[in-house]
This record gives sequence, C-alpha cells and structure tokens, in this order.
Amino acid sequence: MIAFGSAPAWADSTIDIDPADVGQTAAQFPVHRCDPRFGGGPFAGDDVWVFALPRPKAQGDFQALTIEFATEGGPVTESITHEPAMDRAIVDGHAWIRTSAGLSADGQLLDPHSIISATAVITGTDGTFDLAQTCPATGGALPVTGPELAGPLGRIAGLGGALTLAGLGLVLAQRRRRRVAA
Repeated sequence: MIAFGSAPAWADSTIDIDPADVGQTAAQFPVHRCDPRFGGGPFAGDDVWVFALPRPKAQGDFQALTIEFATEGGPVTESITHEPAMDRAIVDGHAWIRTSAGLSADGQLLDPHSIISATAVITGTDGTFDLAQTCPATGGALPVTGPELAGPLGRIAGLGGALTLAGLGLVLAQRRRRRVAA
C-alpha cells in the first residue's frame, strides 16, 4: 500500500467526554466564548455548548455526538450529526448545540441544563473529547447567586464604606482649614 501512496483507513471509534467537563451548567463552565462559527450568541434564554477533540490529528473528526443533559424535569438526550439543523452542527473540527438555559420569561433560572454524560463517534483513534467553551444565556434578570452581603462580610463592607467617607470628610475639613488660615 505504501508503494501506491495510499493512506491508512481510519476506523470509527466511540469515545466519552472528559469526566472533568460534566456536572456544570453553561454558566458554571469556566470558558465563556460566543463564536459565530459555533452557534453564535449570546442568546436570551439559550445556552450554546461547544465540543472539541484535544488531538484532532490522531482522533480525526466528529461523526456524531450524543449528550445527556440533567434538567430539573429529568434527563434529556440530544444528538448532533452532520445533518443540517438550526440549533446544532458539526463544523471546523468542533460540534456545537444550542439548548434552553432553563430561564423563565422573567429571567428566573428554573431548569438549567448540565451535562451528565456524552459520547462521540469519531473517525480516528480513541481518547476523550472536551467541552471547549460555552456561551451562557443572557437577557432577563438572571438570579443573583452566592452569599448575601450579610453577616461578617456585609459588616466589613459597611465598615470599609464608612471609613472611606470619614477619610473624605477629613480631607475636605483640612482643605477648608487651609483656606480659612490663608
């Protein structure tokens, strides 16, 4: 075969997503990038998830992906293939899908998607694939998350604000004294 210049045939393989990339919503995933080639965005009420092969020369190309998302209403399974669709595609060595962010009309996060598991059929060798980036939903009033500014943190912030105002008052008083003395 080498004498005739032919390349080795690639066999399709099924691989799993990197376990480090599961269990997070699009907003929780640390890499946020909205790319017009991969689903675009940001969208009001919809997240975009972008997947990539870490070793494309060895792993080939995506043929299909199956992703199981956890939602408040139960698991939802989505597929991405080479068939054209408005909300998903395989393009330029990446696969992307646009899903509901689980936002209500007033922007409350009710049913966020997070990845439970995902598999991909690729043209090359085995390994894993990655959730490369997300484009979290925008629009509406997204809920405030994290600790409230109460308790010790709130008192420290209040004290810092009070000290800043006191310092500003002292600077103004000193300027006034200088003017009166002059």
